[in-house]
Amino acid sequence: MPKEDCKYGEKCYQRNEAHLAKYNHPDKTDVRHEDKAVKLAPKRNASCAEEKGSEPKPNTSNSSADSQNMESHGEAKGTYESETAVLHREAMSNISGKNYMEIMEKRIRFSVQHEYDTLCESNEFIRHKFLVEMPPDFYEFWKFINTLVDDTSKSNRSAVEHLETAFQLQLVGPFEFLSGTFHQAKMGEPGDYLRHWRFYYDPPEFQTVFVRRGTGVHYGYWRDVPQDKENLLIARNDMASGCEFQFVSGNIFDAFLYYLEHDFVSTPFTASKVTATKKAVQKYLAENSLELAQLDRLQRERNKSVVAKAFHRAGIVVPFDRKTQLGYRPLSVSDAELKKMLALFERKDLGDGLAKQAVLEKLQPVANAAIIAVDESDFGTALELGIDLFCSGHKELHMLASSLIVPAYSMLKRPQFIAIAKAHMESRSRDVNLSMFDVLK
Repeated sequence: MPKEDCKYGEKCYQRNEAHLAKYNHPDKTDVRHEDKAVKLAPKRNASCAEEKGSEPKPNTSNSSADSQNMESHGEAKGTYESETAVLHREAMSNISGKNYMEIMEKRIRFSVQHEYDTLCESNEFIRHKFLVEMPPDFYEFWKFINTLVDDTSKSNRSAVEHLETAFQLQLVGPFEFLSGTFHQAKMGEPGDYLRHWRFYYDPPEFQTVFVRRGTGVHYGYWRDVPQDKENLLIARNDMASGCEFQFVSGNIFDAFLYYLEHDFVSTPFTASKVTATKKAVQKYLAENSLELAQLDRLQRERNKSVVAKAFHRAGIVVPFDRKTQLGYRPLSVSDAELKKMLALFERKDLGDGLAKQAVLEKLQPVANAAIIAVDESDFGTALELGIDLFCSGHKELHMLASSLIVPAYSMLKRPQFIAIAKAHMESRSRDVNLSMFDVLK
């Protein structure tokens, strides 16, 4: 009885007699092994093939048809498979295939444009591009301003144009989405949307919605947490005056009235229009029974959670356990001492390079203490220092500010603010026209 071949063949390491007696171990030249016999078989020439007869050649016409059927069948399976098949046919139709990448790029652009157009069909666009959601009073105000426009000329754009013409007030950011401005606009990079109407001193917590045309005066919603979309405070800043923000209302209707009262320069020709608009606001609120949050109540509630004012004076809000004192500890220097360090940038006798070096040398121990605070769960400390350095306005400190802001927001689970801060510091401008549409022209 012939022995079975060992499955390990020549690589078998066993040398005991029982195993060798039971199994056969063929070597490389053993022609009895089926695979080796095939490899050692002599090549047949054409005449030999004709004499002995060759296997029938495959029917290329049938296989071509089968291939087409398979492709059409593949197209039915799903978008990815069908797109691949179409791309392949289009590329192969060109003999050299040199247009393959061009075809791919066109398809990619089309796919992205289609996704953008779909996004424009809902308010999801705002969350996707600006990383936040808008509160109910925002959408109510949009309904209200559309009532100010004559029925004969009413359109999404006409309401925005009316306020700009009548009161020099630009409705920007998410209002431009509601007006349809983004729908036909050229697509930008993610950072372009996050920088859209973001003024020089705007921290990540602030989102601009009103701008006095041609100036640095702007109003916006303030969110201490990116997910906040209820009862948001409205803050005001004039970029020309510095980094300080002032809370002016607890809803956008009162912010609009505040603007008409304090920032719009009225003339005898516009006084009647201002009066009529103020009455229209009160009428709309009464007819729709809208109860809007008021500044005093919201500010009192928020002040309970503020752990430090920071340079922007709006305050830093982080979770803080007052019993264990966990969540925040004061900076190792006072605001006055920190400002004194930063004042070295203004010294003309040092020069730019020496001034930056002198400031960083003084700031490093303060920053080190803030980073240690993060390791010990006092996240608010690094956030305060990072925001202070950002508010100082010195771009030379962006890297140090980022090294503090990023871990702080990360530990506070506010990643949207990281993205906003990075995009802003990447291309920070003191200009007053900060529309992304002008940048993309």
